[in-house]
Amino acid sequence: MDLTRIEAAFAGRWPGELLTVDSHTAGEGTRLIVGGVPHLAGMTMAQKRTAFMEQHDRIRLLLTREPRGHRDLLAAVVTEPCTPGADFGLIYMDAKRYPQLCGHATIGAVTTLIECGALPVFGGDEVRVVVDTPSGPMPCTARMRAGRVESVAFRSVPAFVWEQNAPLDLTGLQPRGCPPLGMVHADTVCVGGFFVMIDERSVGIELRADNGPRLVELGMRIIEEANRQFTVRHPLRGDVHTVDVVEFYGSRETTEGVVGVNAVVYGEAHLDRSPCGTGTTAKLALLHRRGELAAYQPYVNRSFLGSTFTGRVVEESLVGGIPAVVAEIEGSAQVTGLHRFVLDETDPFPQGLLL
Repeated sequence: MDLTRIEAAFAGRWPGELLTVDSHTAGEGTRLIVGGVPHLAGMTMAQKRTAFMEQHDRIRLLLTREPRGHRDLLAAVVTEPCTPGADFGLIYMDAKRYPQLCGHATIGAVTTLIECGALPVFGGDEVRVVVDTPSGPMPCTARMRAGRVESVAFRSVPAFVWEQNAPLDLTGLQPRGCPPLGMVHADTVCVGGFFVMIDERSVGIELRADNGPRLVELGMRIIEEANRQFTVRHPLRGDVHTVDVVEFYGSRETTEGVVGVNAVVYGEAHLDRSPCGTGTTAKLALLHRRGELAAYQPYVNRSFLGSTFTGRVVEESLVGGIPAVVAEIEGSAQVTGLHRFVLDETDPFPQGLLL
């Protein structure tokens, strides 16, 4: 047996490969698609996103669903930027949809492209890049140590609170092992797309890893009920008009002070393993609106796994007349592998599968 022949034989047998570099950010995976996608037409990133959705959705299905992916994986394709001054573009996708924005994937993408040599590093302690997204450009700063990426901080698109303390009727819902629910109060926050924010105390489920299945089950039902009972609409983007994500949140006393905790559910019953970059931004926007977090005050947000992001409000602005904030979120990512995915012509699951 000659194992040295495998790579050449592989390329000859399956020439139409999709090349990805995978990473995880605070435990949450990102599959960065860096090869095999044709040029995407469009004058804006939103138009490029539409072009990918309409012409190449099979790639999303293939890479985010089993047997190559799974429901808790988020992918992003690297594109040419549309905004002047931006370094590259990202289109985000998961097993169900195309999110408007993803913070952990942005951290993962910047880390990956620097570590793999695609973005130039000219020495010094920082590398500054601008990532173009369907929600707008996001400036990012990679903190370097000994030539390696130690962390990445991104500045979010403006985030705003749409509605506070709105009644949400969950009567009849009973997560496994929990008492029946009734009326709770929720906040809706927009960070690219809309989040419904739920205090963990109102549903009686502590944010721990062993409660993951309960949080997913309840979270998907809450998204359904929020879209039935609430009306949301981005004042400047008519295509952003649904609640796509639920964020359960709370706080914990630690030896280093109070830290935030959260669990974020979206997509095809996807439970974010990280503190969620856009979710942390949503939390900062809500706390700032309540007067509980000052500008530039550091805020540590912790996932149910114990991994952390650090955030702060760095700017106040307006979105269609609605008070908004720009947040800076910092976290770390690690590359996990280089992958060459193919679709055999005899594969019975060309669009992947979900159980």
